Amino acid sequence: MIKIVKFGGSSVASSQQFQKVKDIVLADDSRRFVVVSASGKVNKDDNKITDLLYLCHAHIKYNISCDHIFNMIEERFLTIKKELNLSYDIQKDLDLLRSQLDKNIDLDYLVSRGEYLTALLLAEHLGYEFVDAKDLIFFNYDGSIDYKKIKEAFDKIVNDYPRLVIPGFYGSLPDGTLRIMSRGGGDVSGSIMANVVDANVYENWTDVSGILKADPRIVKKPKQIEVITYSELRELSYMGASVLHEEAIFPVKHKNIPIHILNTNDPTSAGTIIVDTVEDEEANGNEITGIAGKKDFSIITVKKSHMSNEVGTIKNALDVLEKYSVSIEHLPTGVDSFSIVVESEAIKPILYDVLLQIKEKCKPNELTVIDNISLIATVSRFMKSKTGMSGRLFTTLGRENINISVISQTSDEMNIIVGVHNDDYERTIKAIYDEFEGNKGESK
Repeated sequence: MIKIVKFGGSSVASSQQFQKVKDIVLADDSRRFVVVSASGKVNKDDNKITDLLYLCHAHIKYNISCDHIFNMIEERFLTIKKELNLSYDIQKDLDLLRSQLDKNIDLDYLVSRGEYLTALLLAEHLGYEFVDAKDLIFFNYDGSIDYKKIKEAFDKIVNDYPRLVIPGFYGSLPDGTLRIMSRGGGDVSGSIMANVVDANVYENWTDVSGILKADPRIVKKPKQIEVITYSELRELSYMGASVLHEEAIFPVKHKNIPIHILNTNDPTSAGTIIVDTVEDEEANGNEITGIAGKKDFSIITVKKSHMSNEVGTIKNALDVLEKYSVSIEHLPTGVDSFSIVVESEAIKPILYDVLLQIKEKCKPNELTVIDNISLIATVSRFMKSKTGMSGRLFTTLGRENINISVISQTSDEMNIIVGVHNDDYERTIKAIYDEFEGNKGESK
């Protein structure tokens, strides 16, 4: 049994959190390989180390001293070392980093030091061997992961050191240059390692007890999701649910390695298990897996008589958006019309240019834009086998006098996406949750 365990920033924010991590790791002998993020916020008014490092770089760029910011970083690590009575000379690493704070410092290198320093202290605290991610996580120049090279490096290291602590969030390119991932990339690092070692499970420890069926800021005490498929999680993550970095799914998906979301502050909680498929599963009262959404979309609608008899009208419009690198969220169509749903922020600076070119290429009878639209996804792997779920959803929204601007559902019937006005965003999520979960949760 091998478990890859990854701890997020909140799990290593203080010496007290370090001790919780140690208790968790040492409680299970299969937790041999630990991936760790940079130290996060101690409390809501505190700062994440990664944010402070980004801020240092911004100050350096504009010739502003970042000494006061770096002092905060230094104090965090020195406090953890002192309170845990660690012997590693982290002051030496901090002094070196301070001496490198000039305009020549590489952003990826600077920002990666949060994970690097945190992992050094955690390795000593656990009694595990520290391995720099640059010597273990390798990327090709196109950003893809070099699994073969990672496997070869890992096999050499693990022969000498069977228990490892690895910084998350970064690796190296073929020329040795450091490369960081997008924010939350430590989740991806853990997933890569789970793939390489063929782990039985990838435990992702954070500050929440799994994934909830709805945003707790909107729905009071929403039910926790016990089991969710990778595909369902992708749908929820894309629409705003952010417990796990959405790219963390891919390295483990094809090997069907489960991801277990767990709470460092409540280690006995069951958490949420993420798997590729669930065989022969009964719904057992679980009609929906979860609800998630995003605000601020725009709908461009093209109306043209006899459009169904023409070839290329929709393609011409999409070519315009591709020219401006605008991602399309949804594309509902009718006989003589189609609508393109895009993020308002992406289209706003170029809207008039886009509309002008669509007019020229498509020659529509009517071209309109609607703003302030929210997209809300209701996700469920049970949707295909249970009749009437769509009807219940639309009936519920009708009863609540919520007008629907867009409806989208793919043939796999895993989710239903509705577009409503931003003003109806919270009300829509509450209504859908109450309809399918009833008294299992309580709306605010």
